Amino acid sequence: MALPLSLSAALSVYEPFNYTAATTLATQNGGTGFSGAWSAATGTSTVSAPGLAYSGLTVVGNRATTTAAATTQTRSLSASLGGSTGTTYFSFLLRPDAATTAANAEFGFIGSASSVFVGKAASGNTSNYLLDTTSGSGGTQVASSTAFANGTAVLMVLRADFSGAGNDTFKLYINPGNSIEPGTPDATQASFNVGTVSAIQFTGNLGFSFDELKIGSSYADVVPEPSTYAACIAVAGIVGMTWRRRRSATK
Repeated sequence: MALPLSLSAALSVYEPFNYTAATTLATQNGGTGFSGAWSAATGTSTVSAPGLAYSGLTVVGNRATTTAAATTQTRSLSASLGGSTGTTYFSFLLRPDAATTAANAEFGFIGSASSVFVGKAASGNTSNYLLDTTSGSGGTQVASSTAFANGTAVLMVLRADFSGAGNDTFKLYINPGNSIEPGTPDATQASFNVGTVSAIQFTGNLGFSFDELKIGSSYADVVPEPSTYAACIAVAGIVGMTWRRRRSATK
């Protein structure tokens, strides 16, 4: 019996940071769903080996890392997000490597009206992961109950419900399950309109790693796949047991 061992996600954007280790991230142009290479607004980010590990998630290539100095890295999207109604899911892995409460590491959408980031901030709530929205009139933090811990990779999943002309709603899930979208997010922000999103960006200092950036139209697109392999093994085992019993009964 032939059984599929994996399910393919329908991703509009995917960046596995599959670049040569010890190179500078700026000017790298891999992945899919982008209109150009990474560019450095400030500082330097490097590619380091290996990629981040997370249960159930297939990791390709290496990872992006920040140094002690502040860095901001930006990349333009092939197709813009927002500007009309619709739902988009965005996920990535984040690991603090040498962080303190003064450290910053956030990844997010750069919009025409405002921007939304998720990660760890250097001011306000400096202990827990949060959802951070900024605009010309200021910003708002919504903290989760999950504290950052050096050496531990977390999966950040952001659900963006774009409204068009009104305020957009953003829901942050931290280390969610891989089959059903949680009913209760770890943080929610619903008082900003980002406008049209044409780029993604991460900022960081004091040592962080980013990996496996994904953008898709459904929750299942951006989370680790359910254990299809394990399910296949279980089904195959049941079929094998049934076949052996029938064979024994005919002897």
